[in-house]
Amino acid sequence: MAAANVAALEAGSPKGALAAYNTGSGEPHTVGEMARALGPEPVVTGEYRLGDVRHITADSSRLRAELGWQARVGFEEGIREFARAELRGG
Repeated sequence: MAAANVAALEAGSPKGALAAYNTGSGEPHTVGEMARALGPEPVVTGEYRLGDVRHITADSSRLRAELGWQARVGFEEGIREFARAELRGG
């Protein structure tokens, strides 16, 4: 993600203009996949709260098309790194 920030900063933009970009691999993964990768099998009840988002995917195609950025770390490697990282306090 840091590389995406650098790409956006280096691309520049006209004064007063802003561009928003989503970062991601372009491959959707579920919270369940992440939970299984990080620990024991999650308990899925099927229950939800009113207003919960059921499905959402960030589309990073604009970032790839306009700035040539692409994720270099896949889901499995990224989740392993995340699981091993020390907690960082403020």
